[in-house]
Amino acid sequence: MKKKNQSDDLQMVVLKTSNNNYEIDLIKSLLEENEIPYILKERGIGGYIKIISGSSLFGTDILVEKSSFERAKAIIYELDLNQ
Repeated sequence: MKKKNQSDDLQMVVLKTSNNNYEIDLIKSLLEENEIPYILKERGIGGYIKIISGSSLFGTDILVEKSSFERAKAIIYELDLNQ
């Protein structure tokens, strides 16, 4: 059996947290277009609330690999989502 090294694990970091479904979908599309893998992680009980109501006030974390973080950050920075 192969021993698992820490270097074998992916290091995921939070790129952005949002509770806006439109913003999340836009960021997902940009990451997919640029072939940057990502994971969505609901905060708290937000996943259950999102199933029932379609959105959550708890927010969704968008995580990317640490090695892709700077490139992903530059891509979403161009959007200027805080307008």
